[in-house]
Parts: sequence; C-alpha cells; structure tokens
Amino acid sequence: MKTHTAAVAMCIGAALLGTTGPVRAQAGWYAGLMIGSSNTTIDADVVAVAGSTSSNLVKDERDPGVKVLAGYRFNSYFALEGGFAWLGEFQITNNVTAPTTGALNADIRVIGLFLDAVGMLPLGANFDAFAKVGVVGSETRTFRSTSGTVTPAPGSNTNASTDEANLKFGLGAQYAFARNVTLRLEWERYMNVGNANTGELDIDLYSIGLLFRF
Repeated sequence: MKTHTAAVAMCIGAALLGTTGPVRAQAGWYAGLMIGSSNTTIDADVVAVAGSTSSNLVKDERDPGVKVLAGYRFNSYFALEGGFAWLGEFQITNNVTAPTTGALNADIRVIGLFLDAVGMLPLGANFDAFAKVGVVGSETRTFRSTSGTVTPAPGSNTNASTDEANLKFGLGAQYAFARNVTLRLEWERYMNVGNANTGELDIDLYSIGLLFRF
C-alpha cells in the first residue's frame, strides 16, 4: 500500500511540475469566463416618494457578476478583448411611515457588451500584471412597485430603461499555470451607468476566472 501511494504521489508531482514550468506569453486568441461580485451605491432619489416626511431605506447593493470574453494578445504587452457582462440586479426600498404609509421598491438590472484595451506588464515567464480601459454598451432597466398609499415622486416611471455607452477601467493579475490555461483575478469599475430615471450607478466588479488560449 505504501509503495502504491508513493507511486501515485510521484505521478501527481510529475504532472504538476509539467504544468508549472515557464509558460511564456505568446500572441494569439483566447477566451474566458469570469465570476465574481458586483457592488454599487444606489441613491435615495431612485425611490423618492411625494410628500414623504418620515421613512427608512433598505438596500441590496451586491449581486453576483459574470463576464464571458474573447480576446487577442498581440505581444507580451498588449491585448484587445471584448464580451458580455451581467453586472448585477440591485434593490432599494423606501419604507414610508408619514404622512402616509407604504413602500416604494426599485429593482435595477444592468447588462452590457464591452471592448477593452489591455496593457500587460510581464513579471516573469508565467505572471502578468495588467491595466485596462474600455467602453461598455450598457442596458439599465429599473422596475418600480408600490404598496400601501405611497405615490412616487413626479418623473419616476414605473418601468424605466436606457441604453448608452459608458467608460470602464480596471486592474488585475494573471498566472499561466499551463501552456493554454491562465488564472485571472481582476477589479473593474463601470462608470455612470444608467440615468436620472433608472438611477445612475458606478459599479465595481471583482472577479476571478480562467482564460483558455487557442
């Protein structure tokens, strides 16, 4: 049993050593999947109630975020990548207690198509730090609902949506632990997503995922 266990351990060790040697950056196509957490701050104006004098807010400003991407690395220092991002579904509720009673709830959902320029800084054969800047074509949809006798402030549509182009930027690092597989960790900020009617948000997406080079 001990001999068999040692043999298995040696085989696993050899496999790991075979995938952790130098993996130098090469030009070519890649695709990836990133999963993480989207975070934002929702302004109280999104659920303003006409005539309210006493209320409290309940917020859910975090949600899972997902990106599917494809890119092309031109050399050790530069890549272009684009894809689709689910940036989250966020909620805010204004519970009104005077002079009327009830609640106004808003559900905000954000998705987008993005294109980024990525500057790479190789820090070894397997490791890169990077910074990125790009644009996202975002779609923001806000669904409002009421209970009790509250009335939304003038200009607040029950269902509001907007499509627009927004600036985004980010920082991250990645480690190539196999010739065609890279682990990536990154932070991104999506700026001024939405408008006054849907609610305008800055969204931070923290994510981790795998890239696969073709």
